[in-house]
Amino acid sequence: MYWLDGARLAAAFCIIGIHSSADNVGQAFANALPGERVFPVLLRTVSEIASTEYFILVSLFLLAVRMSRNELPYFANVRQQVRRLLVPFLLWTVFYAFFRLYKAHYLGYADSMWSEIMQWQSWVYYLTLGWSNYHMHFLPTLFVLILFYPIYKLAIKAPVIGLAVLPLIYLNSMFGGFIWRTFEDIMIIESWMRVAKLLTYTGYGFAAYALYGIWLSGLDKKTSKSLFGFALLALVIGILIKLVHAAEIIQTGNFGIRRGAVYMGHFLFPCFMVMAFMGSQYFRWPQKLAQWSKYSFGMYLMHPAFLYMIEVVLRGQTLSPTALVLVKFTFAVTMSLCTSVAFGKSRWLAWTIGLGKIPFFESSAKSVPRTAVAS
Repeated sequence: MYWLDGARLAAAFCIIGIHSSADNVGQAFANALPGERVFPVLLRTVSEIASTEYFILVSLFLLAVRMSRNELPYFANVRQQVRRLLVPFLLWTVFYAFFRLYKAHYLGYADSMWSEIMQWQSWVYYLTLGWSNYHMHFLPTLFVLILFYPIYKLAIKAPVIGLAVLPLIYLNSMFGGFIWRTFEDIMIIESWMRVAKLLTYTGYGFAAYALYGIWLSGLDKKTSKSLFGFALLALVIGILIKLVHAAEIIQTGNFGIRRGAVYMGHFLFPCFMVMAFMGSQYFRWPQKLAQWSKYSFGMYLMHPAFLYMIEVVLRGQTLSPTALVLVKFTFAVTMSLCTSVAFGKSRWLAWTIGLGKIPFFESSAKSVPRTAVAS
């Protein structure tokens, strides 16, 4: 299943592309000229074909693979996911809560950051919503979605159940609109938004298990090519829709809000991406992808730290948005991959990126098989 290794690496590179394509305050280079925003916005548009939702879908597909090979009792599986997801989550939550001070110090907002860190309410949101950094929401979200895996299994024998992702994505939009109109306190809004997301993102679980059910049916070469062609057509249509939205961002310098076809296209992209990779199973995928794909989770966890570093180094430099984005992307990809490899080879650090057992807490420190890591 080297196509699956390719899918995992695509997730890591695209997530870094999304986070590298914004300016130092996370915006769409509002102070630049429209022409200067073209490359950053296009990079973000292309990278969003494999967004966080795609990472979730691939992770749930991997869970289906692992469970079919070694199905554990429900609570035994939950304990494994606590170790693989929540224990590293606690470590990285503390790390990013304080590491953000590095960038805050050089960009002049360290006092407000310290004030946030010193409030106990902040730690509640760090640990429940993943607010210690902009990417940390992924781990608790994925953990909760995994809890529903027994009902996802229905889609293996009846893949049509995977179509539940369509109404659930639409419901997420409806819930979001209602929550923003109803409440004013941002903490209440974010909390209810997370509840809505957890309920509606179960659609990705049904989609992942439906795709796995299709995979188990045994796709011949002709059918696989047809599946790839269909997924590719859907992706091209989706990209055209996203390009319309990209043109608006280039003109306004504001990422804006996804609505209508742009919204549905963005959240359906993960399904068609995995479908395209599955349809490419007879392509000559490099076998070495298996050696590198296991580090995709580590790249996801580490890349913001390296983005902070390079943003501090480049502060005050008069680089164009294009040059700035290229430097940030190249540095973050290179350093996060190299550091993940180093961590993965260490008995004492591999567990922090989901690749090994925790020293002293587990009897064996052997690495977890790459197909067993639900990330």
